[in-house]
Amino acid sequence: MEKIICGKCHAENNAKRHFCAKCGAFLHTDFDAKVYALPEVKMMRVVENLLRVPHQPINWDDVTDAYTAKAEKWQALFNVPGMGAETNSAVVEKIEDFLNLCRNADFQIAFVGTIKTGKSTLINALLGKEYASMDVTPETAALTKFRASPRDYVDVTFYTQKEWDNLWASRSKDATDFMKEYELLDGDSQKSKWINQPQRHIEMANEDIQQELKIWSSSQRVEHYFVKEIEVGISTLPRDFPAQVVFVDTPGLSDPVAYRSELTKNYIRRANAVFVCVEAQKMMFEEMNTIQSVMSLSSHDKSKVFVIATHWDTLHDPETDWAKQKNFYIRRLTGPAFYDNQQMAADNILYSAAYIYNLCKNFHALDPNNRADKRQIRTLEDFGDYFDCAPDDLRTIGEKTNIVAIRKIIRDRLAANYKKFLAGDIKRKFMDVNFNLNRVASENKASMIERLTASYADEQELAAKLDEQRKKCDNVRQVSDQLNEIMKKVKHKTKTRADVICGKLRLKLSESKK
Repeated sequence: MEKIICGKCHAENNAKRHFCAKCGAFLHTDFDAKVYALPEVKMMRVVENLLRVPHQPINWDDVTDAYTAKAEKWQALFNVPGMGAETNSAVVEKIEDFLNLCRNADFQIAFVGTIKTGKSTLINALLGKEYASMDVTPETAALTKFRASPRDYVDVTFYTQKEWDNLWASRSKDATDFMKEYELLDGDSQKSKWINQPQRHIEMANEDIQQELKIWSSSQRVEHYFVKEIEVGISTLPRDFPAQVVFVDTPGLSDPVAYRSELTKNYIRRANAVFVCVEAQKMMFEEMNTIQSVMSLSSHDKSKVFVIATHWDTLHDPETDWAKQKNFYIRRLTGPAFYDNQQMAADNILYSAAYIYNLCKNFHALDPNNRADKRQIRTLEDFGDYFDCAPDDLRTIGEKTNIVAIRKIIRDRLAANYKKFLAGDIKRKFMDVNFNLNRVASENKASMIERLTASYADEQELAAKLDEQRKKCDNVRQVSDQLNEIMKKVKHKTKTRADVICGKLRLKLSESKK
């Protein structure tokens, strides 16, 4: 391979390079130094800064650490004024998303569902305790994460002023309930207390988590409007709950505030798995639309999408009816916009009876003399009767709800392959960032060539005009010279004629005197 030596730092470079990889000096200087002096100084500063880009080490994987170091330099270079970050916000987000994925190596499962599909009930069943609020509507929900932690805590992140402005501007005409509640709680007078506030970290006893969550997510409190995200650390999760798994309870895709829907979409795109909750009895248009949207956002890997048919226990004949219903779901959800094949659909369409499972967990706390508790006991008895088991045979009833099976899928099929899934996601997103940066670079290069071509064309046009003017000047000069010659001849002839005439006059005067 042909080499070229840098004239400034004497480093050896590939001869095809235009500037030195070590110092940034231009390698080919066969043109006017005045032209390239300033760009060369700028390039040398850019290279110097790139060599000093801070790196956050990734200790869990050497390959990911190398990917991260390269992406950090790409980010620094892309943010240089004029390199493209100002007009390519989507690429900026992709780079940031990739770096976040590498630095925060969680296995995120996003839960998505329309109102009243039992999404929060399912999350609580999988967590083993009621944490997620089951009365929050899509107009009031904040995105909430649940993760294993040695200590119980709640972290609350608030909107910045810019984020709030974007949220406010994104309200649709369907956001009437959002606005009514906001005005009823006098949100404008409370806004300054929460917007731009630093994240709050609150540690507490496990039994206080649910109450703390209500403070930040309840529709009865004004604070929930200004909360962007809540993270809950739980020390008492089931033993088989994988430490690296994070549940993400999303507000949904049909939020009347578009900004919040975009937050959900972003989480679906980068989630390692997505659980879409739908009604077991029937699939409504809105639920079908939600599944299709999630599939579209996960088009690179549709196998990560699981459709969970909730309220399975409300079917007239759960086992028989579900067999028919699942076959319908498999047929309906196989095709270009959905699962790639029927086997993938069969593996990823599951049922759940989370409400029944939660009743089993709380059975011993139910009071037969309490009217509400009595209804719950009766529900459990009816469910047990269907399967010919006693209402106090909680283990058998719990297994029928399929919650244990879903946990097993999370543990054995998803979390067990966590590093493999994560490595695949990291590689895919790295290639996506690389592709988009190359695209921006190509577009910038094409734009620069276009400007240079236009500039060269203008220069040629100017040169042609100057040449034309020069020719005109030459013609004028030539005509002027010809005129001068003619004037000289005329002057000479006139003088000669005048001399002749004057001579004759003098002769006549002389003769007349005689």
